[in-house]
Amino acid sequence: MERVDRTELLDDPGLPAEVVAAAYRDLARTHRWLGNTAALKRLLRQGPRRVQSVLDIGCGQGALLAELQAELGFEAIGFDLRPAPSAAPVRILCGDALHDALPPCDVALAVCIVHHFSPEEIVALIRNVAKSSKRLIVLDLVRHRLPLVLFRIFATPLLHPINVADGQTSIRRAYTPQELARIVDEALAGTNARVVHEVAPAYTRQIFDIRW
Repeated sequence: MERVDRTELLDDPGLPAEVVAAAYRDLARTHRWLGNTAALKRLLRQGPRRVQSVLDIGCGQGALLAELQAELGFEAIGFDLRPAPSAAPVRILCGDALHDALPPCDVALAVCIVHHFSPEEIVALIRNVAKSSKRLIVLDLVRHRLPLVLFRIFATPLLHPINVADGQTSIRRAYTPQELARIVDEALAGTNARVVHEVAPAYTRQIFDIRW
């Protein structure tokens, strides 16, 4: 599959607030169904010390971060281009994670956001995170026909219409494991970073666990 970089519906700043909220609630459930939430919990429990603070870059309205915080008990900070809603369950800062200074944290998360970026922007994101965190977990989709078919069959009947359209766009917009590995290698060139890259069965997700 060729990569198709098409803007997603949820990226429209003119969407009504209630539509955005409904779509984000759907996305949090989708992360649970796909096993993404469980995978993040597993990774955040790894290491010699308990994680004290987590920054979620591109956190939306904070539902996934709040769920992780409730179980693992860390200080939670969200970071997103959109201003936080008043009812957000965690503290969310507004800014551009590619260029703006990020708050220091033990672990930064980038969950299903790097497919929105060009290779150059992904490099900028990783290098910017390295200034304030010793660890970055990138979880994203895989561009492959199998997850696209599975999404159409199993997820389409259950999701908000915006997420039905955006889910298919996101898979087509995502990077293959080989493509994303090359981008990560470029971002980390000249550093002492260690990387663990895993790809889930059926290509439902890929994860880069980067430690500096």
